[in-house]
Amino acid sequence: MTAGPLAELAKAPPRARFAALEVPTFRWYWATSAISNTGDGMENILRNWLVWEITGSPLWLGMMVFAHWIPFTIFSLYGGILADRYDNRKVQIVAQSLLLTAAVGVAVATLGGFVTEWWIFGFLLLHGFAGAIGGPAQQTLVHDMVGPTRLLSAVSLSSSTRQVSQVIGPVVGGAILVTFGPGTGFLVNALTFLPLLALLSVIRIHRAVKLPDPGSTRAAFTEGLRSIKSRADLTSLIAIEMAPAIFLGHTFTSLLPIFVTEILHTDEIGYAFLLAGSGAGAFLAAVGLAYVSDIPRKGLVILVAAAIEVVAILLFAASTVYWVSVGLMLVIGAATVVTQALTNTTLQLSAPDRLRGRVMGAYAFGTQGMRVVNGPLLGSLALAAGTPVAVAGSAGFVLVLLAVIAVAVPQLRSVDT
Repeated sequence: MTAGPLAELAKAPPRARFAALEVPTFRWYWATSAISNTGDGMENILRNWLVWEITGSPLWLGMMVFAHWIPFTIFSLYGGILADRYDNRKVQIVAQSLLLTAAVGVAVATLGGFVTEWWIFGFLLLHGFAGAIGGPAQQTLVHDMVGPTRLLSAVSLSSSTRQVSQVIGPVVGGAILVTFGPGTGFLVNALTFLPLLALLSVIRIHRAVKLPDPGSTRAAFTEGLRSIKSRADLTSLIAIEMAPAIFLGHTFTSLLPIFVTEILHTDEIGYAFLLAGSGAGAFLAAVGLAYVSDIPRKGLVILVAAAIEVVAILLFAASTVYWVSVGLMLVIGAATVVTQALTNTTLQLSAPDRLRGRVMGAYAFGTQGMRVVNGPLLGSLALAAGTPVAVAGSAGFVLVLLAVIAVAVPQLRSVDT
């Protein structure tokens, strides 16, 4: 059923290929974001391994996910209001500065020899707060850079910069972890924020439409939620990402050290390449999406991609062969990017200019803020029933939820814009 939409990858006209790269400002933004996100990929592998060494507890790995995403639960909707009310470039500068502060803090604590799980927990709270208030502004800033016709290309290329962290970041992070230790890796991660901060300080992006003041925070909040609730197809798109976010989310990735050591019987380098497999699949999918101007029947493609992702996670939980697991991670990464990039684009193009930030804030709340649940939930299940059983059971439940959404909202399958 998906052959028609996916065939567009092969039929894209030459003028549509990587259209966002025609915009010079976006090219610089894309390049500097790639540096920052590669550092973020380093931090993920360093942090998860360090927490596992300090605590030896899957529950604490889950609690780190909680620390990172609880600010998204609290502040994502407000971040959408900030994106509609203020210069989204300046909001981004504030957010990136806070991310830099968190990165320097964990580096100093680790290099100083006094780091504990609570230090890491605290800096992850700051990291999450910065992401929550800056996320919607980042989305709308990209829209303002490239315009609606190049948005799918830009969102997909932006996804590729995030996913390159899963290709290069874990490999570099694993090498630094083995050679110099986690403290040096955290310090290198802090340095990767500087190029993007410098660029944001000098570029100027003007919105095509001057937006009216959204009014009081309460009124702006209510108007944004009303806009989302009035479209059942769009709320269903958010729900498709919410289901894996609640019951799997980043806790699945945080639990990978347990699969690596206890199930697949490999080491830090094996862990790095497992993450790199996910990143490689995600990168290839992002580049493929950026290559085309549009994909018809986006709702159907999103639904199928989400189901493929969850089935691959279910199979990963049952795998005891390392290279099979790497292949499944590649599929997981590719399917995740297709789901996220197409959902992001569809929501932005469907939102009125004056509400775009708040719509993306609601999207961030549903798909990122709700991840706060899966940290304690999946971590506790892993502690009680074992990690493979917890991940497989959660994946099976998510598949049921996706089927319910598909049946309950049949118009979802025809969503195109």
